[in-house]
Amino acid sequence: MECRFSGTKPLKARWLRDGKELTSGRKYKVQSTDKSSTLKILTAERSDEGEYVFEVSNDVGNQIIKPSFTRKLKEMESIKGSFAQLDCLVSGSLPISITWFKENKEIEADEKHKCIFYENAASLEITRLDSSDSGSYTCIATNKAGTDQCSGVLKVKEPPKFTRKPDRVSVVRPGEAVFFECQVVGTPEIDIYWFRDGNEISQSSKHKMSFSDSLARLEITGAETKDSGVYYCEARNEAGSESCSMEMKVKEPPVIVKPFSPVEVVNGFNALFECQVKGTAPFEITWQKDSKEIKASTKHLISQKNGSVMILDVQKCDALDVGEYNCIITNEVGKIINVTAGDPVSFECKVTGTPELKVKWSKGGKEVIPSRQHSLAFSNSTSNLKIQSVQLEDGGSYLFEVSNHISVCKCEVTLNVVG
Repeated sequence: MECRFSGTKPLKARWLRDGKELTSGRKYKVQSTDKSSTLKILTAERSDEGEYVFEVSNDVGNQIIKPSFTRKLKEMESIKGSFAQLDCLVSGSLPISITWFKENKEIEADEKHKCIFYENAASLEITRLDSSDSGSYTCIATNKAGTDQCSGVLKVKEPPKFTRKPDRVSVVRPGEAVFFECQVVGTPEIDIYWFRDGNEISQSSKHKMSFSDSLARLEITGAETKDSGVYYCEARNEAGSESCSMEMKVKEPPVIVKPFSPVEVVNGFNALFECQVKGTAPFEITWQKDSKEIKASTKHLISQKNGSVMILDVQKCDALDVGEYNCIITNEVGKIINVTAGDPVSFECKVTGTPELKVKWSKGGKEVIPSRQHSLAFSNSTSNLKIQSVQLEDGGSYLFEVSNHISVCKCEVTLNVVG
């Protein structure tokens, strides 16, 4: 225990316990100068607990010295989840009591907060730091002569954390623009990095990156099949880093290269329908007769050749097999529907998302407007486009778009009209 003092010399310093002066010997060691005095307990025992008094005097009188901080609290930074220790040094006549405050509210010792005062050093240990532990801390030292205080600021830094991530897998068509968006929280400054298959992506006309209002965004313009891969967004600050991943698949929608033609067959003979298609496999194939699905059976043999030629072989035809046959070809980015001229056809898309949702159908870059030939409806999260009587000029690709204030989603269907 140490006390520093001043006054008119000569000064006499002494240490007391229970009214008895303590002197150097086997138990205690007392060292005094004209400015300070130290008491050391050489072999501390439980019986040494109690109140010790330091007294300094001269011809004017005795004086108990009020506390003063010889080393004050400083601004400190630490990371969320770790611990912090706030330290300061205080001098003055013992006994001195130490009290800690955060934002003017007294801190009670508990599992999270540990208050220590030993050999003139006062410390506050805080474990399991959280953002709520940030703020101004004050240490107040008090004895019979008065009080002194010092304050310091603790800043708890949070590593980045993603609160919103893109879909795990995005499937798009060639030429489309793709947007990946991530919501990030954490202590500034946060740096954002984007990677594809482990290689960092640089800002360019192809890849546009931004980070504003906690939103990290990557835009890929004119997607190509070579852009397929696993993308990573990594957020870093002084407290740590976090990343999230998403996969992009660029696939070509199915396109009919060779449609099948009307078939005439003699009673009892087989009828063969073949349809050649290109695009990104795998394809989902559905055969229909008069709008009813045909299941594979001994009557209807369904097969594929080289993954691009779709075959329906109708065995031993009779009058019941007469009708309109249709082949619907679908993959993850598009669908082809074959229909006979003069028949009606209906396209339907079900959507989800945060309102307000806006939907649009277009063909060849021109929006489809309601008319006698085209009817449009959107209710119960389902958008429907119906063509009353299909004509040859109605053939082609139809694009459906749904959008809100966050993003745009698209799907495509190709209508093949058989004359």
